[in-house]
Amino acid sequence: MRRWVIVLSTVLGLLLAALFLGVLYVRSSAPDYARVVRVPVARDVEVWWDSLGVPHVWAHSLEDLFFAQGYLHAQERLWQMELFRRVAEGRLAEALGEELLETDRFFRTIGLWRAAGASERTLAAEPRRWVHAYAAGVNAFLRARRGALPPEFLALRLEPEPWTARHVMAVEKIMAWDLAAYDTGLELARAARRLGADKARLLVPDYPSWAPTIVEAPAPPGIPAPAAALLDALSITRASNAWVIGGTRTRFGKPILANDMHLALRAPATWYLMALHADDAGKGRSLDVAGMTLPGAPFVVAGHNRAVAWGYTNANVDDVDFFSERVDPADSTRYLVPGGSLPFEVHAETLRVKGRREPVLFPVRWTRHGPVLTPVEERTAGEVIAMRWVAHDPASTWRALAALNLAEDGDDVVRALADFDDPHQNVVYADTAGHFGYHMGGRVPIRGRGLPPPLAPVPGWTGEWDWTGELPIERHPQVLDPPQGYVVTANNRQAAGETAVLISARWEGPFRAERIRELVRTGGPFDAEAVHRMQLDVRDALAARFREVAVRAAERAGKPQAAALLREWDLEARRGSRAAALFYVWYERLRRRAMRDLYDGEDGWLPRDALDAALERGALPWRERDGAARLWLKPGPPSPGVGLAVKDGAAALDALAAAALLEADSIARGKTWGELHRVLVAHALGRARVLDRTIHVNVGPAPHEGSHTTVNVAHYSGSEPPFTTTAGPSQRHVVDLADVDGTGGFILPTGQSGSPFSRHYRDQFERWQSGGLWRIPLEREKARARIVQTMVLKAEQ
Repeated sequence: MRRWVIVLSTVLGLLLAALFLGVLYVRSSAPDYARVVRVPVARDVEVWWDSLGVPHVWAHSLEDLFFAQGYLHAQERLWQMELFRRVAEGRLAEALGEELLETDRFFRTIGLWRAAGASERTLAAEPRRWVHAYAAGVNAFLRARRGALPPEFLALRLEPEPWTARHVMAVEKIMAWDLAAYDTGLELARAARRLGADKARLLVPDYPSWAPTIVEAPAPPGIPAPAAALLDALSITRASNAWVIGGTRTRFGKPILANDMHLALRAPATWYLMALHADDAGKGRSLDVAGMTLPGAPFVVAGHNRAVAWGYTNANVDDVDFFSERVDPADSTRYLVPGGSLPFEVHAETLRVKGRREPVLFPVRWTRHGPVLTPVEERTAGEVIAMRWVAHDPASTWRALAALNLAEDGDDVVRALADFDDPHQNVVYADTAGHFGYHMGGRVPIRGRGLPPPLAPVPGWTGEWDWTGELPIERHPQVLDPPQGYVVTANNRQAAGETAVLISARWEGPFRAERIRELVRTGGPFDAEAVHRMQLDVRDALAARFREVAVRAAERAGKPQAAALLREWDLEARRGSRAAALFYVWYERLRRRAMRDLYDGEDGWLPRDALDAALERGALPWRERDGAARLWLKPGPPSPGVGLAVKDGAAALDALAAAALLEADSIARGKTWGELHRVLVAHALGRARVLDRTIHVNVGPAPHEGSHTTVNVAHYSGSEPPFTTTAGPSQRHVVDLADVDGTGGFILPTGQSGSPFSRHYRDQFERWQSGGLWRIPLEREKARARIVQTMVLKAEQ
């Protein structure tokens, strides 16, 4: 017996030792911030790391600088870059298995990788050198790395592959796709088939006349008048906030710029903070720039240098059209065009799937408009759906970003935007001379009919909807030094007038823009700290418009205590607010009831944002305007759960509101908003509970504040608590052009590192939630004072 105890103890000791060594090996994948490594650069590059893991990179030339940027991105975010690569190439199933096969098929079909190749072939000489230097830096890290690969590679048994200039181009195409308006037209078409075209259009009512536009005057004329009547509507968008307050309203007399771009909250964060410095940037200039960089690509995407600051919101341009192509009845390898037919262009695709021995082979057909999505999107017999997308064409975006990094004043920013092809962005900017403004970047297609199609798909065989050109950059909405002393963009409509409709018929609701303008108009003089507090504001302009509807609903439902709670609410979506909990549960229950009522008791399949538009916009409450209420004008039997014949749409909605209030009161009674609402920043592999429990790849969940329509936005899903926010500010940036080093700063939702074993994986999360920015000084001595570790990329010779 004693012998067996000794044997078991020995085996257990060996297993524990093996486990300990295994843990040590996996932890060796964490970044080393104090290495001296020999690499093929012309001169040594120094990297100064501050206490949040933000690198200040000091190089002599731009080629060495962007080489170092590639090296550091690979060191910190190799897995994130691997995902970018696999999405673009349609190779997720190789690593993650059968369930990603259809995703790969889709991305191969829409042609992200082909589009990246087209952009690479047309890349201008100067940015080509910098892009190739960046890719060389990534590959230098792959050769020089020590220790284990990141744990995601180990878990999936993957080896990283070399990075190329085409992969850099692909990162831009992925962002363009993520921000494109590809889904709206098809979703509206589905609604129209179910509800009828007229009723489907009511789901996206006109942009309210009371609501703010970015440019507070009509944009330059660009198209004849019929556009507005057809398209002043559709709204499915990705959100962000950006504004500039001019020097007449600031404490130190120079503009202050603020930006928070709203994207899916991911671990690691979408962005990576850096300060980039080059002694020789050409033409007798040096480069000193700080801000958000995108792992997989060079340059600072949004941020500031010593003279200029810039930031973005998504412009929601109508950049995707879907065409019904008629297959030639005499030859199924051809499709009809005006005056005859053309052959489909066919590309053979091969997909490899983890766990399968044989690859999956399938053809992708292209027409003159673009790739054929059928059978991804089914269509009637004899017709297929093809997609025309701006980003299929070669883009010069990287040249534009390089020019933004080197800009010396606002005029340089506007000139750079001539090359900012995609993704489409509302760009705000300011300079140290005191000028500030707004200019929309991105290619805007002009159709043969002169306007974007109101419903998709449109006939592809007639030629009437074909793209015939682009809107000249000088006709894009823009403003310089506006007299009101500020410019605000929160994905609201760019301008009044016909050109605005040509550019886009898709906007976010005006509530965030309305609140930001209110804060600017009633506040000041502003400093950077005051502007950052604006970014954290959770007073809800939508709730201000709907509070009386909710109070009436509570009174009608016989809930006087709920009515009193809502009536006394300060309209702030704070974690500790019981009134906020009741209101938002009520609103989500109302949204669900309204959807089911509209679709006669069945769940609808129109996206959340479109139905929200019907309820949120149109200067509601409903009795003030019946644009949304007309959706519920249906003769016949009572609406489900309402108990009255619907001849008065507004009365029907009031009844739905009361029924929703009864449900909300039982769910939210005694609860705070923070108890019902949380934020989760999830890792791509975070669904694997073993992985999350052992190395904690997810950040959160944690109690959270805000809503879909607060400045401090929180995009959550579902109609039942707990509501989990999975999209929101992907970064925050505030800069006072009076002193770019001394005030303001940046913050991310998680941290700098992509390694769960690094102390910088999640060390910004609390500050992101509760408020606070991190300064990244450009002046050398100020940066030196923040150094905690130094790394050297040493020239090989």
